[in-house]
Amino acid sequence: MSYSFYLGDVRLPVAPGRLDVRHGNRVRRVDLVSGDEVVFMGGKTLCEVEFTALLPYSELPFAVYTNGFKRGDTILEELLALKESGKAFRFIVHRRVAGVVPASVNIRAVFREIRVREDAEHGSDIYVDIKLVEYAEAQVRRVTSGSGGGNVSVPARSVEAKPVARSHTVVKGDSLWAISQKHLGDGNRWKEIYNLNKTAIDSRNKGTGNAYHTIYPGQVFNLP
Repeated sequence: MSYSFYLGDVRLPVAPGRLDVRHGNRVRRVDLVSGDEVVFMGGKTLCEVEFTALLPYSELPFAVYTNGFKRGDTILEELLALKESGKAFRFIVHRRVAGVVPASVNIRAVFREIRVREDAEHGSDIYVDIKLVEYAEAQVRRVTSGSGGGNVSVPARSVEAKPVARSHTVVKGDSLWAISQKHLGDGNRWKEIYNLNKTAIDSRNKGTGNAYHTIYPGQVFNLP
């Protein structure tokens, strides 16, 4: 069994040995005058994720890189830039079992914390403790004030992630199969991406003599 971890476009070269994913519910306990106790469910809480990642300074035989070797400090800079952007990103964990690659985790997330650890025992390698929390956008509804008659925006009671159109920008070494494996959890679904972007792919390949599914760096594809 093997794992692949993606934080946005950043792939961790070494899959963490342990992943902690917490799914919770809002629970309120009330004591009755009779002495009994009841529990009220208030809906689910956002998912929280914790793990420790190794970012090796030198290329290791068991490390995996999407577009060639990157030093650990370079990958750390990419993670910190993603954190500082304040933008939500797709956190995906692929678990490969007997050749099948289902996505065991696939959520929109933001960083809660990045903790960097370096010590002499591990040379120039970097260990990063990462805490993520699932991202959800508050839905806003408008209500009419009883006194002034004006409209006031207040948060809706339910907080749900709005569907967001996903896309992928092609980089050197990409293929439709690899993009499908990364974003859809199954490389064999690459034709779904091709069909969704058929006009752009076909027009770029016209007259080149290349295979119809050839793609090029810089192209931006919509994802199912």
